[in-house]
Amino acid sequence: KALSLVSPKRSIVFDCFAQSSMASKDDDNGNLIKTTDLFVDILIQEGVKFVFGIPGEENLDFTESMRLRQDQIKLILVRHEQAAGFMAATVGRMTGQPGVCLSTLGPGATNFTTSAAFAHLGGFPSLYITGQKPIRDSKQASFQIVDVVEMMKPITKFTRSIASGNMLASTTRRALSTAVTEKPGPVHMELAEDIAAEMTSKTIFEKHVPRRPVAEAKAIRRAAEMVMAAEHPVVLIGAAANRQRAINALRKFVDETGIYWSCTQMGKGVLDERQPGFLGCCALSAKDYVHGALDYSDLIIMVGHDESEKPPVIMRPGSSRKVIHLAFTPASVDNVYSPTMEVIGDVANAVWQIHEHIRENGNKKWDQPVFKRYKEMSDVKIQEGLADNAFPMNIARVCADLRKVLPEDGILSLDNGLYKVVLARLFKAYLPNTVLLDNALATMGAGIPNALGCKFLFPDRKVVSISGDGGAQMNLPELATSVQYGLNVVHVILNDNAFGMIKWKQAGAGFTNWGLDLKNPDFVALAKSYGAHGHRVESADEFAPLLQKCLDAPGTHVIEVPFSYEWISERLKKIPAEVHDLHKQIYKEFGQCYKEESFHRVQSMDADLVSVSSAMMGGSSPLVATSVKPAHTPPAAAPVQITKRAKTTTSAQVGKAEYTVQKGATIPFYLGGEAMTPNGNLPVINKYNQEEFCKVALADESHVDKATEIAATVGAEKMRELPPYVRQQILQNIVEEATRRRDEFGYYLAIEAGKPIKDARGEADRLIQTFQLAAEEATRIYGEYANLEIAARGKGYSSLTKRVPIGPVSLISPFNFPLNLAAHKVAPAIAAGCPFVLKPASTTPLGALLIGEILSKDPNMPPEGFSILPCSRAAGNLLTTDDRFKLMSFTGSPGVGYKLKNQSGKKPVVLELGGNAACVVDDLNVGLSQLVEEVVHGAFYQSGQSCISIQRLFVNENIYDQFVDAFVSKVKSLKAGDPLDEDVFIGPLISEKGTYDNGGQHTRSPFFDWPTYDLHVLK
Repeated sequence: KALSLVSPKRSIVFDCFAQSSMASKDDDNGNLIKTTDLFVDILIQEGVKFVFGIPGEENLDFTESMRLRQDQIKLILVRHEQAAGFMAATVGRMTGQPGVCLSTLGPGATNFTTSAAFAHLGGFPSLYITGQKPIRDSKQASFQIVDVVEMMKPITKFTRSIASGNMLASTTRRALSTAVTEKPGPVHMELAEDIAAEMTSKTIFEKHVPRRPVAEAKAIRRAAEMVMAAEHPVVLIGAAANRQRAINALRKFVDETGIYWSCTQMGKGVLDERQPGFLGCCALSAKDYVHGALDYSDLIIMVGHDESEKPPVIMRPGSSRKVIHLAFTPASVDNVYSPTMEVIGDVANAVWQIHEHIRENGNKKWDQPVFKRYKEMSDVKIQEGLADNAFPMNIARVCADLRKVLPEDGILSLDNGLYKVVLARLFKAYLPNTVLLDNALATMGAGIPNALGCKFLFPDRKVVSISGDGGAQMNLPELATSVQYGLNVVHVILNDNAFGMIKWKQAGAGFTNWGLDLKNPDFVALAKSYGAHGHRVESADEFAPLLQKCLDAPGTHVIEVPFSYEWISERLKKIPAEVHDLHKQIYKEFGQCYKEESFHRVQSMDADLVSVSSAMMGGSSPLVATSVKPAHTPPAAAPVQITKRAKTTTSAQVGKAEYTVQKGATIPFYLGGEAMTPNGNLPVINKYNQEEFCKVALADESHVDKATEIAATVGAEKMRELPPYVRQQILQNIVEEATRRRDEFGYYLAIEAGKPIKDARGEADRLIQTFQLAAEEATRIYGEYANLEIAARGKGYSSLTKRVPIGPVSLISPFNFPLNLAAHKVAPAIAAGCPFVLKPASTTPLGALLIGEILSKDPNMPPEGFSILPCSRAAGNLLTTDDRFKLMSFTGSPGVGYKLKNQSGKKPVVLELGGNAACVVDDLNVGLSQLVEEVVHGAFYQSGQSCISIQRLFVNENIYDQFVDAFVSKVKSLKAGDPLDEDVFIGPLISEKGTYDNGGQHTRSPFFDWPTYDLHVLK
């Protein structure tokens, strides 16, 4: 009675202070009850029908209490605690009320961790009950004892050990209330053996439904205004919208407004995907048909975004497209999700209120012909493979047959693999919670137990699980559970005799096939050994009728389907090219209605295309044939005008006074083609006299990020659209300007790199040659034609491969060839039509900035197409890690190069690394003098600071003495000194840390101690 007077939040404290007096009073009234009896009574009052688990000796009081109440609550004996946790989580997912599972202490409790994490990330309310040794008087030391409460803290919302029977009622109510509060999830209670058996007061707190706070009225009004002001809004439904209350409000909003919508994988089924406004599921994060439609939108209403789910679409900061975050909890802003407006509170109420505001203002409906066209075209393309008779089967055919056979309210429970992604794209959900997949923890082994959890809840509905052969075997013993309880359920096992998705990724990463092949059991015989019915498909046409037969028959059925990942692999390669063509067609039809910014964004998909293949069958393509009239006919593109730069002089000899960079000047960097001097933080040192020659602006992380964004958006589109002859002219202009300023370039190179002036001019000549070759190649980037009639099914097919720009590229050049190695990167980028961001070496930035100066004055070069940014290492790291770049090119040491490659993610990486080049002198046929001259130049050119310098010299023993004498003599005659001296061959090193004196000690001198340096020649 006393407990009933206090709130649940205070009841635990009250218990601790009032146990003795309350127990005494209850003794007088004869109102005591065993703790586990009270526990089970509470669960029954809360509406719990099933407890899934494997009891241990510490749970025997609990199971006895259940036995006495078995007409009201059932114990489902499973074969592994992990499966019990999955089933409980599925009950929570399907009903919104906590499912319950039970295990013993130690190893039984630890088996709960994967399924608890599954419920935690997925947002599925569930109660995990574990046993424990007696806590007041245990005689078994630490046997089987694990600190389960601490173990469960990171993967549950609430975890407690019940220290007294009087704490049970309040703790259970608190736990169950916490489980269903947003974000829903798992809770854990530990009940020790001695506490389970003790007597306690019979107190049960009345179950109540907590009311959810509604969003602020001002936020609702502002969101409604944004929706009404938008021209092309779209709704994106996330996992947290998959609650019954939100479902009803969303249905009314979409039905009445006609707004187009999409969903995440875990948002499937919230709305009927047969609706005309359904644009598709964002099963992939980018480069799918649906993403083009989302990019076209000017407002995304993101309903129920859950950060635990893999991102459905990459939302770049700084975009003009607005995003309303409508959810129970505030947004977690990161580099892929950055909403413009947040409406925090009950989702159903927020959707209803926004809808009411729209109704009050005329119930606006949007004219969205572009969305309609996207849907028409993507609905055609997405059909590919659905009728494929190939065997082993492809997942598209499996998906088509599943949808054909399963009734509208049938439930599909998916395990995890690449097939899950394809099913999410292709399998249309008609009702809520009819496609159960996990896009949060994405664990294998959940498909079969989740299906059983559904079947216990809904014995009259058809339930099918889909698992790969790897995932199925993680909980395949639950077939025995299914048979024991007489469940009518079908389990489909896709068998490719491997962990197929990882094997596919292994191949895609270029690794050798190793460690992922399986030697599987006979699944048909294994199913029969459990008492289930086993079947094996022998052809693609057998699957649908066999599945229908199994669904109509009683009992547990296993269907083994021989399966291949080949179709998925090939299909995923083609989709970006098809999406690209779809965008082009949309733009062709709608012109300016298809706003420029969205076109720029969707065109960035070209970045990952290396080739585009298409079937050439004659007649009209289904993507082109249409009865929809374009809203506008885009004007014909005007020819690009080439403007040649006027030359100020034809002389290659320019005096130092006329050079553009004078001592003491501050040189800008180039960001989006614009010269900027926010600071002068990077000194350029004359490597000979160690004096400061000039300063250079130094970029920070914000500059690099802005340059990257420009390159990935406007720069990518403008560079891609440049015709080859314009690219050629840009490169030719560099050739002409560099030829005119050859001596000037050589002068700067001698200053900043310490390269002898003759060699510096030679490097300027190589830069000119590199750009000349690139100019010629700019008009020779061809595709390829191939006849595909290599088999009967290929009759009438051809393949046309077109080379397109890979997209924005990041370039990192070294100190030792500041001109030519920068040219090696910049020239191909321009020739191919790729925007670039170049980071020159901090010790030699001038050469790259000279290229930037020339490009900035070229009227044909889109300024958004290039940035040249000397920057810190921290800022430069963005060039490696940012996925907006589609290729990285680095020249430098192996240690740094391989480290950057490991950090670069999935983008291709081009490495030009240092070596330890060897030279073999086998004879003197060309003459001793010439031979020595060439070897000395190869060994000591640029003081040996070249990746291809001779670093190991092998001489035939028959000519050894004669060669060595001449070689040493020649080396000792080399002149070291000021690199601007025409006779100097050995200039200073780039920095003092690479210099040593004759005794092997570091020296502050930029030179070797050349006159007395001993050459150690080893025979």
